[in-house]
Amino acid sequence: MTTLSLQLYTLRDQLAADRDATLAALATMGLDEVEPFGIENFDWLPQALAEHGLKAGSAHAGVTKNPEGVLAAASALGVKTVFLPSTDRDAWNTADGIRGAAAGLNAQVDRFAGAGVALGYHNHDFEFRAPDVNGVPAYDFFVSLLDERVVLEVDTYWAVAGGRSVTGLFDSYGERITHLHVKDGPLEPSRSDAINVVLGEGRMDIPPILDASPNRTWVLEFDLAGADPIDEVRRSIEYLKAAR
Repeated sequence: MTTLSLQLYTLRDQLAADRDATLAALATMGLDEVEPFGIENFDWLPQALAEHGLKAGSAHAGVTKNPEGVLAAASALGVKTVFLPSTDRDAWNTADGIRGAAAGLNAQVDRFAGAGVALGYHNHDFEFRAPDVNGVPAYDFFVSLLDERVVLEVDTYWAVAGGRSVTGLFDSYGERITHLHVKDGPLEPSRSDAINVVLGEGRMDIPPILDASPNRTWVLEFDLAGADPIDEVRRSIEYLKAAR
């Protein structure tokens, strides 16, 4: 059965205000796991998650800036896949910049693989809006440069906002796409202040994406939630439960 997760960045403000109550609420939602962010920066994560019966299967972290710190945190959490959540947007304006972004990830693959942790990349929309490289879309050029062991977490919302078909990405990369960020909203560029909405209430056509991904991990995320983030997360998790 499909694994359901939540990117904890969704509830960053709630975690900062009342960590215990926020994690307690998540523990009632039937999640299979959660996806923490910046794991090298929060030494309270392993104990706090364990106290609420939550486990972390994947994570976002600064793998190219502090690989040893990230690996130590991944070990403490039991995380098996760590995604670089973004790269320098300006680097995507040139072929050499994209080569540098790929090289930064490739340089860490052996270190992470040796620790039993898969390394991956998570997109925004700018990778799909960047100029082509010799007729090849920038994202595809980037992926072609990555070590074959680097997996992909497709942020479905930002892919569509960037003009790319998510199911088309599935056709291109198949099982290399191991995780999806599932979100909904107005499909405006990522530098806007657009608020995400409960799954099924925005402009995303979500069902075909989920139907094509029974063996991928579905990670709910709100970049910016509305007035009641806990309730919006709960309702969105119910949407995903009904779809799997």
